[in-house]
Amino acid sequence: MFFNLFGGGKDQYIEEYASRMAEAAVNDELDADRLESFIAYAKEKDLGNKQLARAQALACDKAFEKLYHDGYMNDDEYGMFSDLLKLCYMMKEEAKYKYTTIAKRCNALYKIQEEGLMPTVSREYANVKYREGEELHFTAAGRLMKPKKPVIGPVLISRGHSFKVGQWENKEDKSLFEEGDKGAFWLTSERIGFRSRKERMETELSDVDRVETGQGPLCVYEKGKDSPWCVAIDDYEMAGALLSNLLNR
Repeated sequence: MFFNLFGGGKDQYIEEYASRMAEAAVNDELDADRLESFIAYAKEKDLGNKQLARAQALACDKAFEKLYHDGYMNDDEYGMFSDLLKLCYMMKEEAKYKYTTIAKRCNALYKIQEEGLMPTVSREYANVKYREGEELHFTAAGRLMKPKKPVIGPVLISRGHSFKVGQWENKEDKSLFEEGDKGAFWLTSERIGFRSRKERMETELSDVDRVETGQGPLCVYEKGKDSPWCVAIDDYEMAGALLSNLLNR
C-alpha cells in the first residue's frame, strides 16, 4: 500500500533500473561508469530512497535467477552477485544479509559438488566427542523421525551413487513418520549422528550402507540392518551433497 501511495506511476522506472543493474551484473560490467549511469537514471526519474531500495532488491532477484543454475553458483557467478550487492547502497542490511547468505550457500554447494572442497565448522557447534583429526562439516537443528512402516526414499545417497543438487525434489509425506525428540544433527569427516536429551544416534561413515531421502527426513541405513534411523532437518540439499562427497571419496 505504501508504494501505491508514494511510488505510483514509477513502477516502470523501478523495473527498468533493476533490469539495467541486473544485466550489468550478469555480464560482469559493473564499474564506476555504470554506477554513475544508475545514479543519473534514478535522479532523472526522481526515484526516492525507498523506491531505490525496492529497485535494487529487484535487481538482485533478477540477477540471481540468471546466475543460479543446476542448484548452485560457480565462483565467477558468485563474484558477480557479490559485486552487485556491494552497489546496492539503499538496501537494508538485513536484506543484504539474506541475499549474501543464500549466495554463499549456493557457492558452497558448487565447491562441494564440483571441486570436492568440504566446508568445516567450529567443533564447539556440535556436542560430539571428537577424535584426533576429525573435522565437523555440518550441524543443524533436527528432529528424530520414526518410520511407521518400511519406507523407500526415492533419492539415494551411497557409494557409487552420487547425489546431485538441483535435480531432486523432497516430497514430504508426514503420514509415513512419527515425530520424536528435537535435537542436533551433525556430520563429521568420520561419522554421522543425532543427539537430543533422551536420544543419541551415531554411525561410522564406513558402516553406512546408504542414506535415503525424498519423502521427508534423511534415513540412514547401516550395513547389515534393515531399519534406518531418520532425522528431519531444514537443508537436505547441503547435507546430501556433503554425505555424497564423503561416501564417494
